[in-house]
Amino acid sequence: MIDVKPLMEVDGIKFDTDRDLVRKKIGKNYQEIKKTPFSKNTMDAYKNFHVYYSPDNKFEAIEIFGNEKVVVDGKEIFPGEVGRLKEVFPSIEEDSEGWIDQKLSIGVTVSQNDETLIEAILFGCKDYYSL
Repeated sequence: MIDVKPLMEVDGIKFDTDRDLVRKKIGKNYQEIKKTPFSKNTMDAYKNFHVYYSPDNKFEAIEIFGNEKVVVDGKEIFPGEVGRLKEVFPSIEEDSEGWIDQKLSIGVTVSQNDETLIEAILFGCKDYYSL
């Protein structure tokens, strides 16, 4: 289970933490890759999540998928349905990729087979979507 405090921390790891410390806390079972050729930095790809870093190697976002459980304010939101997200994050809005909450730096990808199901959820640092 992953406990998230939007804009603040993920499982006790605060956004803006140095990459080396994040790796020490999460573990060494990752692959360092570039998400796209245009990525400003590499990411750490773990089995059920990807950890993203700023150009100066500071923790700026995590994208969670698979069967990893995610809890926010004591409420399990992933895996789950989009309707549940709207209850927990009232300012979340639909966009071309799925759903986004600009204010809380949360992005949601929905399943291609069922748009009511969450396929992945991203939590970012403050202003992540305007970086």
